[in-house]
Amino acid sequence: RIYLEQYQYMLSLKQSLDAGGHCLLEMPTGTGKTVCLLSLITSYQYAHPNVGKLVYCTRTVPEMNSVMKELGVVLGYRAAQLGGD
Repeated sequence: RIYLEQYQYMLSLKQSLDAGGHCLLEMPTGTGKTVCLLSLITSYQYAHPNVGKLVYCTRTVPEMNSVMKELGVVLGYRAAQLGGD
């Protein structure tokens, strides 16, 4: 289930992507920012292969390791839902 704040976050991000611009979004700790961002961006890239790369920055290596683990979960879920496509 998705929360209203997560939906609003993803909507703002998609509007930025559609406009071809940059986006800076902020949400409090523990609100699902990482999974929202990764879910939307990877789905957007899947639907629009010419859109380019995602550059994801963190302050520390452990934070980046956590993001990479979450990315694996997101991509695994999408592959399972799409039949490995």
